[in-house]
Formats: sequence, C-alpha cells, structure tokens
Amino acid sequence: MKKRSTKKKVLVVALLVAMLAIVAGGTNAYFSKDARARNVITMGSIAIELHEDRIDPESGETVPYETETPVEVLPGAEVSKIVTVENTGTAPAWIRIQVTKRIELAEGMTPGEGEPDTDLIVLDIGEEWTEKDGWFYYCKALEAGKTTEALFETAEFDDNMGNVYQGSTAYIDVLVQAVQTAGNGSSATDAAGWPAED
Repeated sequence: MKKRSTKKKVLVVALLVAMLAIVAGGTNAYFSKDARARNVITMGSIAIELHEDRIDPESGETVPYETETPVEVLPGAEVSKIVTVENTGTAPAWIRIQVTKRIELAEGMTPGEGEPDTDLIVLDIGEEWTEKDGWFYYCKALEAGKTTEALFETAEFDDNMGNVYQGSTAYIDVLVQAVQTAGNGSSATDAAGWPAED
C-alpha cells in the first residue's frame, strides 16, 4: 500500500510541476504580448518666412527692403539686398531658393540680338549655399526658430552695362521652398517632396 501511495505522490508532484511549467509559460507569453510601448507622436509643422532686408546707407542699420521703392543705380553700382529664410515652424526643414533676374528696358531701347543680359547683375552668393538645377540649396538643416545665413547680401551692376540699359528696370525675384528633414535624405540636394513649381 505504501508503495502505491508513493507512486501517487510522485505522479501528483509530476503533474503539479507540469502544470506550473504550463502556467509559467503562459505567464511569460502574456507579459511579452502586453509589453509594448505606447508612443504619442506629435506631427511637426513646416513653415517658413522669407526676409528681404537692406543696409540703410544713412543709418547703417538693417531695414526691410521696400520693393515698391525703386533704387536708381549706375553701371558698377552695388545695391544692398539681404535675402534670408526663417524657420517659423516646429520641425527642422531643408531649404531651397530660386532666383530669377529680369531687366525691362526703357521704351525705345533694344539690346540688339536677343534679350537683355541678366548676367550683368551679379549676386554675391554665400558659401553656405550650393547651386543645383536652377536652385540654391541651404547646406544644412534649418532648425525651428532659426534663420539661414544670407543667400546673398548685394547685387552688383556690371561696369559693362551700356547705354541701352539707361532708364531700364531690374528685378530680382526670389522663390523659397521648404520640406521636412525627417526621413528625407541627408542634405537638401538629396531631399524629395519639394512643392511643385507653378
């Protein structure tokens, strides 16, 4: 009888150990299943502001550039025009700028063959910008609340502008674009998703 009782005890103990092993296995599976991080992700905004300033020749202070007020220049003259971009959003952004130079000749003036030569307007492009495909790309990510180094600070009118340019009007139009940096290339020139050109 005692031998039989011992066998029952061993069997019961073996069953208990097996049950504990199953319960333990179930517990491990339960915890690994529920052990997941709950992340709250706030989408950042991309917003930029273009600044066009100039150095006032009288006060020496930086003031907003007034496009409504034309500046009279002669060949060889240098005009202050400081172009920067501010990141007013909440996320870092890649920045690029397109510059279009135009010259409208005075009535009755013709440049001879072709159009007026916009290469006679020379911009002092900053070292922090690189040119590609007709755009100037800022060489580093622009953090929220920060402003780029100037794309250019002056426009110089070449000495070789002849009499045909007397009374003409020169325009320097600036278009700026921005895209997110997150998961979007290692530089502005590698980035995708730029706004479509009009």
